[in-house]
Amino acid sequence: YLLPLAIWLGACSDSYVPKPHAYPRVYFPEQVYQEIETDCPFSFEAPTYSKLTAYAEGNEPCWYNLEYPQFDATLHLSYRPITSLEQLDSLTEDAYKMVFKPHLQRAEEIIEREISDSTKGLRGMIYDLEGKTATPINFYITDEKQHFFRGSFYFNTRTTRDSVMPIYDFINADILKTIKSFEFR
Repeated sequence: YLLPLAIWLGACSDSYVPKPHAYPRVYFPEQVYQEIETDCPFSFEAPTYSKLTAYAEGNEPCWYNLEYPQFDATLHLSYRPITSLEQLDSLTEDAYKMVFKPHLQRAEEIIEREISDSTKGLRGMIYDLEGKTATPINFYITDEKQHFFRGSFYFNTRTTRDSVMPIYDFINADILKTIKSFEFR
């Protein structure tokens, strides 16, 4: 009789040990893509589980958000027509600054990958940001004559990189598909 009584009394102590945090299981949809057409001079493929919405703030007719509601994430997209070589230089410099200036101190590494598609006449840059940054990927695409298109991916809530890495890897494949399928009209 004493052993069960001792166990029962020992279990009634005030010391509480919290359980470690757990991450919810994520169910990934099948990666199926559809052509996105807009009134703007470009088209691309996006996943069927994403939603393209017009950018609500400002006066920019060809700015969009490609939302991933299931993952609470957004790929912000902006388009600018090019009227001169100086404007192209300014836009590419702005894209570079928007990656490096706010993220240089927080990023462990910023990897630059060139986009070059001679069949479509496109070039650009992909910036992969590693470390504690707000955005893990930015890119721009241009035909160097008339069009400039920029994208920047964000999770809509504060995250820790290791907890969202499987989700980011999944969406990153979608972003790369979008870039590869991109065309100016």
